[in-house]
Amino acid sequence: MRTRHPFTLLTLAAALPTLAWLLPAPAGALGTAAVAFGLAAAAGVRRVLVPAVVTAAPFWLFLFVLHDLPTTLAIGLRITTMVAGFVWLAAVLAPDRLVEAMVARGWSVTVAYVFAATLSAVPLFRARARRIVEAQRCRGLSPRGSVAKRLRALRALALPLLLSALHEVDERALALETRGLRSGARRTPLAPPPDPALERAARWALLLVCIAALVGRLV
Repeated sequence: MRTRHPFTLLTLAAALPTLAWLLPAPAGALGTAAVAFGLAAAAGVRRVLVPAVVTAAPFWLFLFVLHDLPTTLAIGLRITTMVAGFVWLAAVLAPDRLVEAMVARGWSVTVAYVFAATLSAVPLFRARARRIVEAQRCRGLSPRGSVAKRLRALRALALPLLLSALHEVDERALALETRGLRSGARRTPLAPPPDPALERAARWALLLVCIAALVGRLV
């Protein structure tokens, strides 16, 4: 999947939650959730599928408390599709390929950078949080134990993460300004990813399927 055109990956990640909300529940939502979980499992069980399940679990708990079983299944499967699709997209879509593809299509490099930065934020913060936890453990801080102990350790973990994120924002802004990245600037793509005709046809097919599902929902 990593070798596919970035627009193909984006279209698939957007079509799955769209169809999950448009197709009749629970069959439609169950089908889209199965596809999303299949893609997540193919991208990596521990790296993609497990985080998607863990992220979607609290939504199921809240829905089970607030609604009856049919409503919980219908909404929960749709939310699960959205979560699994986003986690899968963040894992398989390379930000640099996305920037190259968007610049090759004539998009503003500023818009392309915003898209790429959004996708790369989750794994970046996860890696930084892991390093901060390891550093604090070396200093004698234990983030495990009772709830009160975990809450006391939260400040020692969250504050360095927040400060490092703000520092990185400043560094990135300076680097982008040095490279001449400003609103309205145009760039020439260095190595735009290939876009086969079959993938373009698949994207249009997914768009038509979403439109047909919308029309069927409204009629």
